[in-house]
Amino acid sequence: MTTLSRRSFFKQSAALGGGIAVAIHLGGCGSEPVYPGDRENALQPNAYLQVTPDGKVVFQLPRAEMGQGVYTGLTTLAAEELNMPAEQIVVEHAYYHPEFRDPEFQMMMTGGSVSLRNNFMPIRQAAANLRAWLRAAAAQQYKVSLDAVELSNGQVLVEGREPVGFGELIETANSLPVPEKAPLKSPADFSQIGRHSVRLDARDKVTGSARFGIDCTVPGTRTAVMRRCPHLGGRVKSFDASAAKAVKGVEAVFEVNGGVAVVASGYWPARKAADALDIQWDKGPLAGLDDNTLRQRHEKLLQSEGRQVAEVGDAEAVAGERMTARYRVPMLSHSPMEPPNALVQVSENRVEVWTGTQVPDTAIGVVAAALERPREQIVVHNQMLGGGFGRRLVPDYIVEGARISARTGHPIKLVWSREDDIQHDYYRPAAMAELSATVDNGKVTSFSGKTVVPSIMGQIMPMFAEAAMPEWLPPAIPRSLAGLLKHVDTSMTEGLGDTNYQFPYKKMETVHDDTPIPVGFWRSVGHSQNAFFTESFIDELAHRLGQDPVEFRLMHMPHDSRRYRALKLVAEKAGWGRPTPGQFQGVAAHDAFHSSVAQVVTASVEGTNIRVHKVVCAVDCGLAVNPDIVIAQMESAIVFGLTAALKAGITLEDGKVKQSNFHDYPMLLLAETPEIEVHIVPSTDAPTGVGEPGLPPVAPALANAVFAATGQRLRELPLRLG
Repeated sequence: MTTLSRRSFFKQSAALGGGIAVAIHLGGCGSEPVYPGDRENALQPNAYLQVTPDGKVVFQLPRAEMGQGVYTGLTTLAAEELNMPAEQIVVEHAYYHPEFRDPEFQMMMTGGSVSLRNNFMPIRQAAANLRAWLRAAAAQQYKVSLDAVELSNGQVLVEGREPVGFGELIETANSLPVPEKAPLKSPADFSQIGRHSVRLDARDKVTGSARFGIDCTVPGTRTAVMRRCPHLGGRVKSFDASAAKAVKGVEAVFEVNGGVAVVASGYWPARKAADALDIQWDKGPLAGLDDNTLRQRHEKLLQSEGRQVAEVGDAEAVAGERMTARYRVPMLSHSPMEPPNALVQVSENRVEVWTGTQVPDTAIGVVAAALERPREQIVVHNQMLGGGFGRRLVPDYIVEGARISARTGHPIKLVWSREDDIQHDYYRPAAMAELSATVDNGKVTSFSGKTVVPSIMGQIMPMFAEAAMPEWLPPAIPRSLAGLLKHVDTSMTEGLGDTNYQFPYKKMETVHDDTPIPVGFWRSVGHSQNAFFTESFIDELAHRLGQDPVEFRLMHMPHDSRRYRALKLVAEKAGWGRPTPGQFQGVAAHDAFHSSVAQVVTASVEGTNIRVHKVVCAVDCGLAVNPDIVIAQMESAIVFGLTAALKAGITLEDGKVKQSNFHDYPMLLLAETPEIEVHIVPSTDAPTGVGEPGLPPVAPALANAVFAATGQRLRELPLRLG
């Protein structure tokens, strides 16, 4: 049986395509490399770092900062090896360069909670090489031994001399070979890695000086908004623009990308005119689809033959009474605080894009394809992202802006409204699962399950492939990948088929829901629903056997695993089994993105109202480079997950999303947010993911707490007591 992960697909398609051509000239064979942010007379040993003539260290941030803390975390790695405070380093959002490709995805992208894990060694090595180069230059320039030179606090200390600025060594350093494998600092000597510190971007974000995509403008910019078909997959049939064109400030109204664009002098006239458009829509392939029909479809698919994704143990061991439970989760919107937007300027030989994107090189590829331009003409100026959560892995909004700019000849700032964002997302897919187990003489003899879920890879990856593959390949090749990927998409069962719970026999299957509903990577992807399925059912098994839910879990997982350590720690810190009178506890533990997270939720129930009082979280993520950021990401994921558990759900009517803004797609309020306590399992292992793995356990832990409080087992999100 062959399976293909997201990482494997990216790597293989990049190998086929020879990488992604970009808007940076890399020179011919034997020439000096040209790196992003290259400055005249600077010292630049690699793509990540350079020293300017005035002695400043400039770090090219190779990942998008969308609130998850890479701006601080990755800069800290460089600062540690350079023996200088991180706040002294000038941080710039990097332009595309091959050295910034993630080694797993083979793309310059931000996602999958890999930013710190996969950059931990490369950035440290880049900084260590620069440190060694500067020391060698100082030793030669001042005729001293290498042992008499060290870096400290952004300066070079030379024995017997006043401190030397980095810029004073550039000429000498450029006469020496660039070190490639300089020794790294010993963890015992770390002064910044592993320490609590203030985020480097905190002040700018608090004062409003941080620049996001929506802040960008250039001379001559016009603003554009789009009216898109409210029925998913539909298109415009005809429209009357007379009322729209009468709005002061409106310059153009035309059809593009299956919708209607309005170009005006500012956002409000554009929005007012767009609302005035009289449009007749072709409802498209989802006409008539509603949430009840989707549920019935999934129930029917559960009865069909599934694709086997995991089988472990001996089927002969299956014995005893069978218990079965069915679970369901709805579609979800990403809803980042900054809605999609892009500023695009199309000129004769150059296309410039100012935006916040998780995939700058994919944006280059899809814009080039949309405008039929060479990729070398496309430049993406990436900015801070006001939240991403996977939404900004899809550059549809950038393509819209590019096409409108090409049509009008003006720089175009395309801005989505909140309604646009919620009603035209690439949603976390709705999914259903049926889990079963056999129990014999007080022991679980088998654990099996089947899921029904659309393939995210089948929808999204052909677009990525088109951006990655050579331009001479026919377009049918990337499109044909969809048929393959829906049969091998591991995101459909991640966290379900690969769980490390140990039973005599395990088997997992999945059925692909081949739907045209647009789906995408939502924070923690398949883990977001599969942890709810698995950890809810594990709890049911524990209660069925009359065993403590924590002890049952510990008994069925490897004692040397990260999840075991996290679960032991969270049970201790939460005072498991000793809740405040009138309050009840639920537990869940899950592995995702190479990290393990366990959570205990304390809740109470009054009538049909569920109140969450406290969430205690333990995370084993290897070495915590900045514990403050790890804690913040766990807190963020818990709030995000509680919103999905208690509030959120996208529902359809006639193929149209019923929700439109936060009044009917509500977020967890500050007053509803529980006390959150985070504990980091001490570790010297290399860092693993923290942006996403804090989310999956919270919904099942809460559902398990509600069961403890009421005896009512809720198997569907959002949780509703009848």
